[in-house]
Amino acid sequence: MEDQNTPRPVSLTALIAGLVIALGVAIWGGIQFLNSGHSLGYGIVAGVSIGAAYAFLNQIRVRRTEK
Repeated sequence: MEDQNTPRPVSLTALIAGLVIALGVAIWGGIQFLNSGHSLGYGIVAGVSIGAAYAFLNQIRVRRTEK
């Protein structure tokens, strides 16, 4: 019997979509950071988005090695 607290795996399509969105936001934030006189807010957005993209990429690697 399967444990009820075990989360369902996220689909690979959703992970790839999240990666693309995170990379897009990171690129947008980086461009805004450079164009706005190095505004700290845009730098934070770009940095967090890069971290999210890294997390999505790691999850995609894990999913690919499971199969």
